[in-house]
Amino acid sequence: MPRGIYDLVIYNHGVKKLAASILRSGWFVNNPVYNFFYRRRMHDQMKKYEKIPFRVMVENTNICNSKCTFCPHETMKRPKGFMDKRLFEKVAKECKKLGIEYFTIYGFGEPLLDKDFVKKVEFAKKLGLKRVTTNTNGELLTKDLSEKLINAGLDEIYISFDAATDAAYRKVRPILSFQKTEKNIRDLMALKQKLGTDKPEVTLSFVESNTNRHEVKKYIKKWKDVVDNISISIIHNWTGKITSQMSNKKNLRRDPCRLLWMDMVISWNGDVPLCCNDYENKVILGNIKNESIPKIWNGKLLRLTRKEHIDGNYSVNKICNQCEYNFHYKSPWWIGK
Repeated sequence: MPRGIYDLVIYNHGVKKLAASILRSGWFVNNPVYNFFYRRRMHDQMKKYEKIPFRVMVENTNICNSKCTFCPHETMKRPKGFMDKRLFEKVAKECKKLGIEYFTIYGFGEPLLDKDFVKKVEFAKKLGLKRVTTNTNGELLTKDLSEKLINAGLDEIYISFDAATDAAYRKVRPILSFQKTEKNIRDLMALKQKLGTDKPEVTLSFVESNTNRHEVKKYIKKWKDVVDNISISIIHNWTGKITSQMSNKKNLRRDPCRLLWMDMVISWNGDVPLCCNDYENKVILGNIKNESIPKIWNGKLLRLTRKEHIDGNYSVNKICNQCEYNFHYKSPWWIGK
């Protein structure tokens, strides 16, 4: 998808809502002309990333400083820790060798808790990885850290900030500071302007739920002329762990999940789970400490899961069976930049 069209659909809330509404329409998704072009796009993408993933997501830590109401992190039972520097560098070097340009340093935790985070960004950029990104809740993003990340060469940063007011923020992220995070965001943007740089590209991410939906318009008005992008997304059920806020799911179409062809997730200890929604690592594809990216990506378990999705069998495992991510309107194969 061309970057301009992608940005319009992803970052313009009105256009995004309209697109989602159209894709929820049974008449539209059952249209043979639409399906001809959609299937062609899907098959082209599957073929393109069958051997090597589009993106590698490196979980530098799964420890978090927040207790977000829409996130199951508090219930996570797998061991917590930080990725060893040598393992991180091994993964980054392999990505460079394989030509994987999209490299995200983030997993199921707050990446800025990692004392070596700046060094890891700097290593990835000096290695020559073209698109190095991260996601953060922003509370730890001090002015000093922002300057270090700019100097390290970070390309994109997605800041999860889900309210326009302190009152609403306390309901979705109860132990974080609204005022502190807002100041950090504004300081980062001011610093970019002062240094005359357009990187990192700053996207504010707003997870829309019944708790904060009333603030979306106010939020967009408040931030649209401050940051580079605003992304409004709908809360999902984290493979059944969070109560679903989707209605009439029985009437919605499901497609083979993009994540099985696009994103490889590498946990802090080297384990490679099925996807980013498998936060407990219930389905392990391999471990990067003793296996290569291509070997894991072309392994028997992932190939079997892909085939089951293509055949329309989403009950192949509990992760996929309970997940909402692959509903057509939520994550269609048109997405990708």
